[in-house]
Amino acid sequence: MSHVIEFAATCPRCKREQLQESFTLADLMGLLYGGSPIKAYCSSCAGFWTVNVQKRVELGELVAARCGASTLGALTAGAR
Repeated sequence: MSHVIEFAATCPRCKREQLQESFTLADLMGLLYGGSPIKAYCSSCAGFWTVNVQKRVELGELVAARCGASTLGALTAGAR
């Protein structure tokens, strides 16, 4: 599960879409299901920000698609 997941996030400061390339599938699973913030980085501003709820939902759907329903079900059952 160490595959890198790339996704775009819009910097709230400069409004530029920034490609995020530093998260593995395992990283995102841990952050999403642990309720921890997901920090994105803007190379233009050289700053970090926490992705919004809409982006978290999109990332959750992406992780679910990559993992398959059986893995996702096991993870969410353990989080209850």
